[in-house]
Amino acid sequence: MAQEKEDAQEISMSTTQLAAQLFQLQQLDLELDRLSAEMQAVATALQGNPELQKRRAEYEIAQQQLQTGLLAQKEAEWTLEDINNRLKAQEQRMFSGSVNNTKELQSLQNEAQRLRAQQSHQEETTLEVIDAAEALQEAAQRRHNALQKAEEAWQQESSTLVSRRDQFAVRQQELQSKRSLHAASVDQGVLARYEAMRRTRQGRAVSKVEQNACQWCRVILTPSELQHVRISAELQTCTNCGRILYYDR
Repeated sequence: MAQEKEDAQEISMSTTQLAAQLFQLQQLDLELDRLSAEMQAVATALQGNPELQKRRAEYEIAQQQLQTGLLAQKEAEWTLEDINNRLKAQEQRMFSGSVNNTKELQSLQNEAQRLRAQQSHQEETTLEVIDAAEALQEAAQRRHNALQKAEEAWQQESSTLVSRRDQFAVRQQELQSKRSLHAASVDQGVLARYEAMRRTRQGRAVSKVEQNACQWCRVILTPSELQHVRISAELQTCTNCGRILYYDR
């Protein structure tokens, strides 16, 4: 009778230890999952900074608008220069004394008057275009300053991200080595069952029993179920969520 009791205790201890091994393995796997998610987040962040991309796009647009404005300024200045040259030529003919015909002289005067009106209008237009170009130049400079600040901030951020990525990689390697050693100590059949359950149960194949309840689904175990978890020769699962139950003595 005493031997049977001792055998039952040994079996219970063995099963409890196996559940404990799986629970510890799960802790390592959950840490690796968390670390993998953080590494993926860092990798995504390193692909590009939204703020920097926004500032670059704004600066490119400002530069295009500035180039258009400068071109409009040059065209306005060229037009004004052309009008000035034509008016100067007309006035030279008018006052050179070479035109004696009254009708021809009147025609020259009319043309000069028309050119002066064009000149006045074009001067106003040119000034407006110059003012617009200067405003675009200021806007482009503001965009450039904002871009420079964004680039400086991104350099600091990316440097921090690279440092975090490297730290995560070292930690991941440490955990994977520890996980491999730990998994090697678990029966391969049980390990395969554990890994299959993890794939179908949100990464958690083992649930700890706390206050006589499954920690995962919070279902209270009956006295009989709790007794089986404690002394059964086989791993027990929660009747509600199906996870392997681990009772920490």
